[in-house]
Parts: sequence; C-alpha cells; structure tokens
Amino acid sequence: MLRIFRPRPSDLSDQELLEKFRRSGNSDWLGKAYERHMELVYGICLKYLGDEGLAEDAVMAIFESLLVKVPEHDIQHFKNWLYTFARNHCLMQLRREKSNKAVSVAPEFMQSEASWHLLDEYSENGHLRHLEDCLRDLSPQQKSCIKLFYYEGKSYKEIAEMKLHEVGKIRSYIQNGRRNLRICLEQKQAKAEDLE
Repeated sequence: MLRIFRPRPSDLSDQELLEKFRRSGNSDWLGKAYERHMELVYGICLKYLGDEGLAEDAVMAIFESLLVKVPEHDIQHFKNWLYTFARNHCLMQLRREKSNKAVSVAPEFMQSEASWHLLDEYSENGHLRHLEDCLRDLSPQQKSCIKLFYYEGKSYKEIAEMKLHEVGKIRSYIQNGRRNLRICLEQKQAKAEDLE
C-alpha cells in the first residue's frame, strides 16, 4: 500500500536520484539520472570526436566513469557538471589519440577545458550563489559571452557570429570576464571565511 505513495523514479529530481545512488550504491539510480541527459552527452561527444561510433562509445565510457566520480563530488547541478565532465572526457580522448596520429584540436576547446575548472570549483564546493552574484556584476558583454561559452558550450567562432564581433573581441570578453569572476569569487570566499 505504501508503494502507491512513493515517488516514481521519473518524478525524482537529479539530486534525489544521485543521493539514492550514493546511499545504496545501486547504479540504476545513477542510470536514471544519466538517461535524462544522454542526448546532451551524445551531442557533446559527437561535436568533439566527430564520429558517431566514437561518440556512442564515449557515452558508455562516461557512464562507467560516473560510477566512480559521482560519489567523490558534491554536485549541485548535475546537468552542468555532466556537460563539463563529458567535454573533459572527450578532450582527454583527443589528447590520447594525438600521440598516435595528428588530430587538430581547436585552441578554444583546450582553453575552455582549463578554464572550466574555475566554474567547477565554485559550483561543486557549494558556492554557486557567489558565482551567480559575481556573474551579475560582469558587464553585459562579458556575462553574455561567458554564459554562451561555458553554459551553452558555444565556440568563440559561434559566439562571434551570433554577436557580430571579431573572434578576438569575443576571446577578450571571455578572458576578462573569467578574470573578473575569479577576483570576485575569491573576495566573496575570503569574506565568508572571515565570518566563520
């Protein structure tokens, strides 16, 4: 009788599914959360790897990696975290292949992977509110370019075409915005530590 009132897995949020996975170790819970975002992961893998077969293999490999990685991280927004994780997985795969054959990896992809760590660090450590506050403090151009680049996965070239600017200008907005974010976040974190 009680089962009628239990929420179905599809009714549970990503956070709830991840929590059930952490508590039980049952990969079915993680699988249900992952399944919701599998098309996104496949799209990222296809974009970076450029081959349907490789993208499908990467989707499966990413899930296997999540079984180990998810319990190690405090994930506040699974979709954003998963986007970053999938992109980093693909970039690492491209790097491994580069030693065997020449693979052209656009510089903006390499830079984007390294600079994601700033956003990951603050969102995973429970400082997402600080991140959102600091984003609001950026200039409109920086904020828009940062969101397109980091949250929507657009390349410099794609943003330049959308904004009708030169690629160099977009790169400047993103680099300056990232620097301003880091300064703002460090200041907010220092203030929070002073209050403790």
